[in-house]
Amino acid sequence: MRVPYWNVDYGFLIDVLAVPVFAIFFSGLYSHYRKIRKGKEQLKLGWGKANVKKGPVFLKEVFTKSILGTRIYRKFYTGLAHGLVFSGMAILTLGTILVFANVTIKLPVFRGAFNHWFMSFGLDLAGISALAGLLFFFLRRLFPPDRLVTPKERTGFFPMIGLLALIIITGFLLESLRIRASGPEPASFVGNFVAGFIPANGPILSYHRYVWWFHGFIALGFIAYIPFSPMVHMVLAPVNTALADPRPGPKMGVIDFSSFDDEEGEDMPPMGVAKLGDFSRKRLLDFDTCLWCGRCHEVCPAAQTQRPLSPKMVVATLAEFLAANRFTDEPVDVIGIDAIFNCTTCAACMEACPISINQPKAIMQIRQNLVMERSELPELMSKAYNSLEQRRHPFFGTGAGPKDWQKGLDIPIFAPGKTEYLLWVGCAATYDERAQKIARAMVKILSAATVSFGILAKPRCTGDPAKQMGNEFLFTEIARENIEEFDSLGIKKLITLCPHCFNSFTRHYPELGGHYEVIPHSVLISDLIAANRLALNKSSESFCFHDPCYLARRNHIEQPPRRALEAMGTLIEMPRTKRESFCCGGGGGNYWSESSGIRINQVRAREALDTSSSLIATACPFCLLMLTDGVKKFTEDKKVFDIAELVEARLKLG
Repeated sequence: MRVPYWNVDYGFLIDVLAVPVFAIFFSGLYSHYRKIRKGKEQLKLGWGKANVKKGPVFLKEVFTKSILGTRIYRKFYTGLAHGLVFSGMAILTLGTILVFANVTIKLPVFRGAFNHWFMSFGLDLAGISALAGLLFFFLRRLFPPDRLVTPKERTGFFPMIGLLALIIITGFLLESLRIRASGPEPASFVGNFVAGFIPANGPILSYHRYVWWFHGFIALGFIAYIPFSPMVHMVLAPVNTALADPRPGPKMGVIDFSSFDDEEGEDMPPMGVAKLGDFSRKRLLDFDTCLWCGRCHEVCPAAQTQRPLSPKMVVATLAEFLAANRFTDEPVDVIGIDAIFNCTTCAACMEACPISINQPKAIMQIRQNLVMERSELPELMSKAYNSLEQRRHPFFGTGAGPKDWQKGLDIPIFAPGKTEYLLWVGCAATYDERAQKIARAMVKILSAATVSFGILAKPRCTGDPAKQMGNEFLFTEIARENIEEFDSLGIKKLITLCPHCFNSFTRHYPELGGHYEVIPHSVLISDLIAANRLALNKSSESFCFHDPCYLARRNHIEQPPRRALEAMGTLIEMPRTKRESFCCGGGGGNYWSESSGIRINQVRAREALDTSSSLIATACPFCLLMLTDGVKKFTEDKKVFDIAELVEARLKLG
């Protein structure tokens, strides 16, 4: 039977030294907390309805994302290595706790089957697993992929990897010296193996004592240094993921402009974020938690097309400001205005992040300040904004009138109390000649399926372009106008042609008092086909489907448009698809922007053409316009269509 502190005099001193070590550890964590609590907002408390929540903590995410780290496994080898280190160290830590319990309360852990299978075999297996994972991380840092070092690398991992490996190796050496001196232990396969290489006639007991103290000191040193190293993510990452709202997308919410009332003569609060201290506590926790792993960088359409934006750089810069207590400095001076406006709001960075950092929200909050406080906008985006403000649509310079898309069609106007659905046409399908074909096709589909629908007498925009460009005030103004009209007409159900409109109606309008049943046109089409209300001619044609970011990634709508396409022909998936779809480049107001670097829409168009499918389908007017333009670089053939156009062209009539 094993004996704690075997061959070691005054071994209890290690336990005594653990007290000041943990005092240093918690003091270091408190320094992180003190910085984070300088943020502007408290975390929201209370039970959540849509997600199981207690206080600010999302309970499901505590287990899935915090403890199991499920998002890490999206990269298999990295996830496997992380799992080996995490599980191995967790088991070894439990073993240490059990040894301490044996010393203090005489817990019989060194007897019978438990000693054989857990304290001997289990701990050896855990140590080997952790070492294997650490070896992977050492090699990964020694020969890093581009995402780890671009645009900058976070240092400090090598010492911590080395210390952790040294703790495990000296632990195995201790076990081997003990076995060599006192006899083999059947289940300790590592200890028995290494013990075979130790000379029997050496000063084994002296070596054991030296290694025991060395092992104890480096273990305590490692613990004390955790809060002052990148390894603090072991504590911060689980907390950050547990506090992160699991709903898809950046969760921008709306600004309560009633709080800007200056009746008491106080300074008006800033709109958006000008300096680090304007961010919420959760955003500061995001920055402090970030590992700079670069997963966000390698999926960002702007970063991957040599534009001046990298979400990794944005968060890393903000993390450096936080570490240096630069709460009153303006980070946009370092990040750059061009970088802030190159964000397409696709949220690919957020989807890829293994620890639930909300990069898009941080970027958009800085953008809001640039637009609403400093009136800084790129030239073309400014023209779209001015058009939206003056004409209530962003398509400046358009030659189309508001009713041009209706020519030759008998389209009913929404009748209060009689019409079931409002067909929300939106600004793109109203004012862009190419996108108008989506609205015309959808009218014919709804008529063929005998759906009760109508349109507004006067076309409107949801205000989403204003929100994406950073003007929350204009968005709120337009949204309230729409809500007022919807209320007057008794509108409760809407069909949207644009995922951006769908996202606004379902995410932002409810916070302003507008509650509706909203269905994207691709989902409704799929439902109508499934209900046999639409009969289609199926052919040998093949389709690849480009998932709009605001449909798949932000709202997790993936299968309905695919089912509709499969009813017409063969579906071929693109390399990056569903929630990992690559953006068309038009989001975030970037439909109205000058292109620099490689054009995002051309990259996506090339991916679609490489599938060798007959046609390219999408379910967003902005994706349609961007991909149509992108395809022109490679072919003159008409290849890109909205799902409504494809269905309408294949309707069985009569």
